[in-house]
Amino acid sequence: MSFKWSTNDISKMLLTIYETNLTLNKAASIHFENVNYVLLGIDEDARQIGIKPVSKEEIDEHIYYQNQLHRFSHGKSYGRITNKSFVKDLSDTFGLDFSENQCYKYSVTFDVVHSILIAQL
Repeated sequence: MSFKWSTNDISKMLLTIYETNLTLNKAASIHFENVNYVLLGIDEDARQIGIKPVSKEEIDEHIYYQNQLHRFSHGKSYGRITNKSFVKDLSDTFGLDFSENQCYKYSVTFDVVHSILIAQL
């Protein structure tokens, strides 16, 4: 017998980029269960997107500027960050063309040390 065992796609962490928002599947959004705001970043050289959860304590202590915070919406099976201008920046920086593709999907990893979800484009 030579079985090829399939992977469990339900546990795979994914980021989907649409023209108006970033959506995390349930596996990826677990890292954002108790947060309402995140930081969004682009590393052009490494071709990465970073999403960092921001705790209520960090907000109360004014660690980050208010204009750096992006609302994180929770759904039953997903998390979403609606930000058209950030997606436009991604599109310009990395050549995402939404007239050709409705969305772009990327596997993500969570950097526990820096508390950042990272998508490699």
